[in-house]
Amino acid sequence: MTDLKEFHDRLRRTPIIPGIKDRSHVQLALESKARIVFYISGTIFDLMEAAKAFRDRGVTLLAHIDLIDGIGRDRSGMEFLVKEIGVDGILSTRSNLLKTARDEGLLTIQRVFAVDSDALKSGVQVVRNTSPAALEILPGPFVPEIIELLPLKSLPPVIASGLIKTREAARRILSAQGIVSASTSNPGLWNWRPAAPQRMIESSG
Repeated sequence: MTDLKEFHDRLRRTPIIPGIKDRSHVQLALESKARIVFYISGTIFDLMEAAKAFRDRGVTLLAHIDLIDGIGRDRSGMEFLVKEIGVDGILSTRSNLLKTARDEGLLTIQRVFAVDSDALKSGVQVVRNTSPAALEILPGPFVPEIIELLPLKSLPPVIASGLIKTREAARRILSAQGIVSASTSNPGLWNWRPAAPQRMIESSG
């Protein structure tokens, strides 16, 4: 399992995180330069097969627990992820589930939808309560517009996700101060890297 320090180091070296929505894309993610991968949807059987492949390659794998069928959204489900499937962590919008997952030794990423300023403020408060390994904000192209509203020094690393379809969008996101990585389900971007290193911030996470 990847520990927190190693995860943060990998995150800063992984500007583009593949988000797998189709099992046929597993091999493409394995062939990419990414050292962190998100498994976004599918079934527990798809996840089990993918987890072994990524584990054998030394890639950190996090599963979007809200969208994968067949996994209990409780402590037993989190234990199963650790002992039987072997993922490194989960993504979720559910703060109680993230706390349970963290107790089981899993890395956690809090998903926040920035639909308006109130939702953003609420998300920040949730993050302070759950202390995740990273904060994922959606939709990705909108994150550079609101990043300055966040108390970055008191938050874990920020990942922008969702609706990132082009290199131009990814470049704009990664050039914004405070965004460490971008996650996309577009395989055409998985091997792309910005010409210059994205800006980094010090994080308390």
